[in-house]
Amino acid sequence: MGDPFLRDETLVEEDLDAAVTEQVAINRTDANPANPPSEQPVGISAVLFDGAPGPKDCRGSALLTIRLAKPGAQHARPTCYNVPGVAQCGTFLANKDDGCQARVFSEPDCRTFANLAVFIPEARAFGGYVRSLEVTCGVVSVTPPPLDLPGLELPPNAVQAVG
Repeated sequence: MGDPFLRDETLVEEDLDAAVTEQVAINRTDANPANPPSEQPVGISAVLFDGAPGPKDCRGSALLTIRLAKPGAQHARPTCYNVPGVAQCGTFLANKDDGCQARVFSEPDCRTFANLAVFIPEARAFGGYVRSLEVTCGVVSVTPPPLDLPGLELPPNAVQAVG
């Protein structure tokens, strides 16, 4: 009886040479290389919108767009930007090496500090009522060392669990 998926006049040939398995070389790459590639360059920009933040993106129309030239260190002096209206959402893009941050204010002329937004290399919605912001770049980020806490002391007559 023939194969139900092939017509009766179909000729099936088996190649016996193909049945031999050949070895192939697999080049493995290190998942944690010693010198990881630097992140893709991202322009320094801040965009503020009149709509509320959505699940992933800002909604509404752009009220204010700020674009700064690289490198970020040349913008070390804080600069105040007034928003024409009230923004409810914003995105702040820059590479970590640029060290940019925006102090967010709820009043014009950078009065009444409300929050701090750090520029990152991906677009994430930042929500809040914004009337002005002060952008500074060239801020050196310092990663604090891990806490050096003493070990847990056992109560008297207690035995350390092993396992």
